[in-house]
Parts: sequence; C-alpha cells; structure tokens
Amino acid sequence: MGIESRDYLRHESGGGNYNSFKTTSGGWAIKYLIIANIIVFVLQNTSPSILNAFALQRDAVFPSFQIWRFVTYGFCHSTASLGHIFFNMFVLWMFGRSVEPILGSREFLVFYLMGIVISGICHIAISGAPVIGASGGVMAVVFLTAMYFPRMTVLLMFILPIELRWLAVLYALVDVFGVINPGGDNVAHVAHLGGAAFGVAYKYFGWNLTAGFNGKWNSFKLQSKARKKNLRVYSEPDSKLSKAGLDEKVDAILEKISREGEASLTDQERALLKEASTKYKKR
Repeated sequence: MGIESRDYLRHESGGGNYNSFKTTSGGWAIKYLIIANIIVFVLQNTSPSILNAFALQRDAVFPSFQIWRFVTYGFCHSTASLGHIFFNMFVLWMFGRSVEPILGSREFLVFYLMGIVISGICHIAISGAPVIGASGGVMAVVFLTAMYFPRMTVLLMFILPIELRWLAVLYALVDVFGVINPGGDNVAHVAHLGGAAFGVAYKYFGWNLTAGFNGKWNSFKLQSKARKKNLRVYSEPDSKLSKAGLDEKVDAILEKISREGEASLTDQERALLKEASTKYKKR
C-alpha cells in the first residue's frame, strides 16, 4: 500500500507553517524507523524470502497465528522501484519531526507501531489481499500532525498551498471513495483510514501509550467529570507543573502557534515549550 502519489511540501510563508514547532536537538525514533525500513528493503532485494515471512496476509495469521506480521508488514515495501519506500519515509520524516518532540521519542515510536498494527487489522478484517508498506503508520502520523497543527500550510502536488486540516480531509475522502469504488489501484485504502482514525483518536482522547512503562495509571487520561469535581490535585509550587497541567499549557501554546505562528509566542511560552520537550523525551 502506498501514498507515494500524494505529494507534500512545506510552505515557508504565512502563520502556522511547517516550522511552527520543531525540536532543536531532535529525537531518535524517526531516525531509527527510517534506518530499519532501509535495512529491511535491502534484505528484500537480497533475499525474497523476507517478504514471504513479513507480509501481512490473512491465511498466514489465521490459523497459523503469525501475529508478528501485524508489525513486520509495515517495514516491507515494493522492490519494483524506490518510489514506495522513498515517499513513505519522506512523509514520515516531514510530518513526524513536528510531533515527535511533543510526544517524546519513545511515545512516538509506540504510537507509530500501533498505527501500523491497527491499520493492518482494519485491512485484513475487510480485504483478504496481502499487504505491505508503512502507509498505515505514516497516515496516523499525518493525521496526528493535522490535529496539532491544523493550519499548517503545505503544498499539494508541490504547487497548491493548502492548510493541513483540509489536506487531511481530502485524503480521507479519497480513501473512502477508494473503498466504495475499488478500481484495482493496488492501494490499501482501508488500512489508510484505519491509521488516520487512530491518529485522530490518539489526540482527541489524549492517550498516552507508554504511561504504563512509567508506572503511571492514567494511561488514557480518561476521568469522569464527577470524579474530577471531587478530586483535589496537588500542584507543585513555583514553575513546576503537574503532568496534566503541563499538557494543558502545551496544548494551548500549540493552538496559538497554529493560529498566529511561532513569532507570536512570548519568552515565557517559549521557555515552557522547551521545558515540556525535555520532560517528554524522558518518558
């Protein structure tokens, strides 16, 4: 499955562009994901049996229970040309570097892998065709970025400037049309939609997939309103914020960036983003 026909390019002018928020030190998740995909691609070209062991296909998962395929298929790409892997990795790098500093590298890695798993489940639940490619996880990243930076301006087909939120809607409509009217385009539209839905849900519900590894019980941050009214949350003094309070302030700043651009931030808000980025990377 591929999104290689979907062209992206950042637009450098105007508020809320792609440079609105990015880390200065960088994370490790995207780098290692791209390296892993390249290694598997090389192995595919030297040993065709890799594809037979890694591709996701219904008859291999059921009844053989080869569940590793729900992850490994996302690291395989068509060897007919470099286009499939190049565009998937390009889009992962382009949009992923905007949200990895917000999530932290470990959380971003788990989020991406979960996007691949969920998109794969959606695909085999509806289609019996074998599938390979990182597009499900990449679409999850694209839609998560659209949730954080809805007014980010990108160039559609490298020509037409468009806000990311509308580009995401356009892609969703294309995939819905592809599901309703399959035309043999060899694109796993259902997997794309599964990844996109996961990216939206992740931000909307405020999920934290690695919270369990940190010994925290609020992995999904879902509490009833009644409990919130009766619960007194301890707030650390001075500039130290609780995790929930820090998340709320960061979300507010990111929304301001998407509306008015990075230049609108105060020195205090910039300092808070830097502090948040440092804390998120320790997750």
